[in-house]
Order: sequence, then structure tokens, then C-alpha cells
Amino acid sequence: MTALLRLYPAAYRREFGDEIAEAHREATRGAGRAARTREALDITGHALRMRLGLGSARRPGQLVAEVAPFAAAAVGASAVWWAGLMLPAAWSTGMPTELAVPFVLLAVTHFVMVLGAAIALSGRWAAGTWTVLAGCAATTAVDLVRLGGGLDLVLFVRTPLFLAALAAVLCPADLRPQPRVRTATGLGAVLLWTTLLTAALTLAPPGDWSGVLSFAVPAAAGLALAGRPAFARLRTAPAVLLAALPLLVLGTPVWTRDVFTGPVLFALLLAAATTVSIRRRRRGGRPPLAGA
Repeated sequence: MTALLRLYPAAYRREFGDEIAEAHREATRGAGRAARTREALDITGHALRMRLGLGSARRPGQLVAEVAPFAAAAVGASAVWWAGLMLPAAWSTGMPTELAVPFVLLAVTHFVMVLGAAIALSGRWAAGTWTVLAGCAATTAVDLVRLGGGLDLVLFVRTPLFLAALAAVLCPADLRPQPRVRTATGLGAVLLWTTLLTAALTLAPPGDWSGVLSFAVPAAAGLALAGRPAFARLRTAPAVLLAALPLLVLGTPVWTRDVFTGPVLFALLLAAATTVSIRRRRRGGRPPLAGA
């Protein structure tokens, strides 16, 4: 427990350290390994939020909470898209074995991210987001160790994925999306549906629109799973633009496939942000006239 407490800022640790340690002892007394791991991850996430000033009462923490569902959906969609590249490449007849194995491993690590995103958006937020982050770390390890990927691959390809996953992990606990699926049976159904959808998109014959669909379909499914509450939090134009940022960045290979897709989506995004801004002003009332 001492190692976990050291993750907190010194001032916070001095003020609340004993209370956190006591709560941890109560929560883990007689608990199994899974429960202990869950508590350790919760404390780690809370400590990181305290160090970064991402408490739920502060605007940065609220912004992270607004972005988090969209970041999780973007990571899941990006992982499906990348898996759709890795598996066909691994199975191609001309692929050497020493490269085919890392490609299969990358497909597996990306599938872990897909499942993590589905778990998080279903309502098991901590378990799902940490699974996503673990998948990101495993993907980077395979890139560096098995494929000998350079710094440019990590910086320009994996870093945006990692930042989106980290945004989901750092969502303040009391601002996390409410569970959409409340039973183990329901969660199992979501994971089965996610697996089947991923398999269909990953193993589908290549076509002109297969790349677009392999990102757009899981992104839409993730946003549908997040539901209306995720969109209801976007009350300002900057919040809309910030929430769309993970989808825009991680979907860059898709949106830039031609000269039309990107501009059309950007125009739709600006229209959505403008609509939210106008609705907010109308609800807030008109400003008084000069001299009134």
C-alpha cells in the first residue's frame, strides 16, 4: 500500500494518506486477487488524477469526462481498423513466418483494445479502460520488440492511441458514464456481438469502402453503446470539438482516403458545434439591450 500512496502528491498524501490506506484495507480484507487488483488500479487512477489536477470539481476533469466516452469509442474503432490490416497481412502467402507471428500478435492486442472499449462503454468503466490501456502497452511492446519499430512509429501512430486510452482511464470516478448494461448476461451479449462485428469487419473481402466501414461502423456502434448521456454532456461548442478530436485523429487514415470525406465530416462537425452553441445561447436568454 505504501507504494500506491507514493503515487499521490505529497500534500495530498499527508492530508488523506491514512484515510486512503484504511479504506484500502477495508476493501481488500479477505478479498481475492481480482478484487485486490481492481482496488490497486482504482487507487492508481485516482492518484494520477490528483497529480494532474483532474478532479471532478475542476473544469479540466469535467472536460476529460466529456471526452472519455468518445475517446473509448475512437480507440475501439481504430483497433478494429488496424486488426483489419494485420490479419490479412499475416495470412498472405508471401509473408515470412518471422513477420507473420508479430502481425498476429498485433491483431490480438488490438482485439483486446476492442473488448476493453466495449466493456467500458457498457458500464464497467475501470475494468474496460485499464484493459484498453494494457492493450495499447502490449501493442507498443510488440512494435518495438518483435517488429523493431522506430521512434517515428511510436510517436505518430501509437502515441495518439495511448493518449485517447489515457483520457478514458483518467475520467473522474463520479463523472464516469452510468452503466448501460447492468447484468453479466447483458455484458456477455455485448462482448459476443462485439466479437462477431469485429470478425465480420476484419475478415471481410477488401473493397473500396472496407477501410472506411471498418472504422465508421465500430465507431458508430461504440457511440450508440455510450448512448444519449454522452452527447447530453456536450453543452458548448469547444466541448463538441474536443470530444470529436479522438475520432478525427485516430480516424485520419480513413478520413483522408479521398478529397471529399474529410471536408464533409469537418463541415458536419462545425455545424454540430454551431448548433450546440446557438441552443446554449437561446436557453441562457438574450443579452440586454444597450442602455436598458
